Amino acid sequence: MNHVFRPLLLFLVGVTTCFALPLSSVSQSPLPSISWEQKILGDGITWKHAHTEALFNGWQNLNILEVNPKKHRFGLAYVTDTLLPTSLLAAQAGALAAVNAGFFNMSEGGSVTLLKVNGQFINKTQEKLIAEKSEILKGALVLGPGKKIRVEAAGPDRKYEGKKYPTVLLTGPLLLTDGLPVELAKRPFNDNRHPRTCTCITNDKKVLLLTADGRSNQAFGLSLPELTALLQALGCKQAVNLDGGGSTTLWIKGMPDNGVINMPSDNKKFDHFGERKVANAVLVY
Repeated sequence: MNHVFRPLLLFLVGVTTCFALPLSSVSQSPLPSISWEQKILGDGITWKHAHTEALFNGWQNLNILEVNPKKHRFGLAYVTDTLLPTSLLAAQAGALAAVNAGFFNMSEGGSVTLLKVNGQFINKTQEKLIAEKSEILKGALVLGPGKKIRVEAAGPDRKYEGKKYPTVLLTGPLLLTDGLPVELAKRPFNDNRHPRTCTCITNDKKVLLLTADGRSNQAFGLSLPELTALLQALGCKQAVNLDGGGSTTLWIKGMPDNGVINMPSDNKKFDHFGERKVANAVLVY
């Protein structure tokens, strides 16, 4: 097994407040205001949660980790020959927080899309996905050097051979570019409601790691157009979809329930204990 380990030099500082936040930072957005519970975890990192019936005509359970990339750095933890829960990947790597990351082989382990970490290629994109022109190859989450993080349109694997891309994960679909929705194919994966995980860069250069739970009468989940509308309303400029469904997990060090904040759906219950084992995770330090 291969893991990415780094020391943790931060401590949790909890301050919880409740506030009503207009979702719309885009004047044409029809989305309503919803109430968010907010907990400041430290300088430059905040957790926000809303369990609401006001959004998209049904119950939604939303969690956002808002990170100032000038204060925190990001990494990718991975395994290549097995699968592990996001919570375990993050804890073993000494992270402060994490979400599940890219798409993976559920029987053999390992990413099915390009994964490069600290200059080393861990996985190459599967030929089948290239032949299909799969939408999960449309976006790239790029980390480093330093504390830099960006979301951009993806290229073929060979694009990432140089030093310009020390750490990169191909994933998708790409949802927003320059604040505008990216056209999505009409297919069940995009149009049906599922649990979702995504990453976005906001107009004020914050990073949002967002999970939307689903497959429950307490959390209907989101279609990708609904997720895109929500991200626009939250002020996102660049955004990309990560693996969702039973993989969707947000973990924060030191929190109850083994640090799992959302309601992962793999156990078919609306609780914190339905984590699916995955191949990689986005880490916050």
